[in-house]
Amino acid sequence: MTTINTGATAAAAAAASAAAAPTSTGGSAIGTDAFLKLLVAQLRYQDPSKPMDSAAFMAQTAQMQMVESVNQLVTQNAAIIGNQNSMSALSLVGQDVTWTVDGVTKTGTVTGVKLDATGPRLVVGKDEVSLSVVSRVSQHGAA
Repeated sequence: MTTINTGATAAAAAAASAAAAPTSTGGSAIGTDAFLKLLVAQLRYQDPSKPMDSAAFMAQTAQMQMVESVNQLVTQNAAIIGNQNSMSALSLVGQDVTWTVDGVTKTGTVTGVKLDATGPRLVVGKDEVSLSVVSRVSQHGAA
């Protein structure tokens, strides 16, 4: 009878998946490619006398599909939030804003908006102001 060392192959598969997994903030994550490589390694090196349970296989596949769906939702939500922030910034053109940076409070009229990968920034005179530091918005000329 042939002996299969599943410990070594599982460790090799885990190492391969760890190397292929994308890094995320604060936790371990496994990408789709790494998951599929790990699953193929499990199937390839499984003990023929004790094959993988088909219910467990289907559960793992369903879980991966669920994770992919959640990842797509997160990406879509991030895009929606970015668009919403841009629209919020654009709606402030012509308005007076107050903001504080390094303990100094400034007020001015928004004359434009700069959009880039970091998010929208209000153009107030020579300053570029992030939406996150704006503490007050009022109509131009209002007290």
